[in-house]
Amino acid sequence: MNQDNISTKLTGFLECIVEWVGKAASWLIMVLIISIVYEVISRFLFNAPTFWSYDISYMVGGTAMVLGSAWTLKVGQHVRVDIFYYNFSPKVQAVIDIVISFILLFPVIAIGLIYSVPEVIFSWSRHERIYSGVWNPPIYHVKTFIALAMFLLLIQGISELIKNVQKLRQEGRNSNGG
Repeated sequence: MNQDNISTKLTGFLECIVEWVGKAASWLIMVLIISIVYEVISRFLFNAPTFWSYDISYMVGGTAMVLGSAWTLKVGQHVRVDIFYYNFSPKVQAVIDIVISFILLFPVIAIGLIYSVPEVIFSWSRHERIYSGVWNPPIYHVKTFIALAMFLLLIQGISELIKNVQKLRQEGRNSNGG
């Protein structure tokens, strides 16, 4: 098995995990919508606002957002200046993506992991709760999803890096005639 086949299988496996988590996280948006609709109906039709709606909305919405970040990278929907980027050759695009990965993506992920993992450990050890509302919901699971999202973003970043290196190698073979 040659190096390109191994790389392709590895990126396929990594992206399968990222896609599965991203699609699962997208269902959280339905939970968010249902909870907000329930709150609006309770508040305005029955004059009985819920005490949990605000906490649920930012926990569920935040979890969906962070868990979807790796999937968003996979499908190429993160922010870039497309007006310039798409005018470049695939080789130049790959070089730009590799450089940006090392300058921005991987350092941000490293910082995210460095800060989120100890926070998760601390939060779970204390069974941390939010004391801003009436019902004081636990927050350690949300913090866990933030660390998990950083790890998934790392996985997808590595996958993107491998694909960009493959593009450069393929472009090199094409320009050398074979």
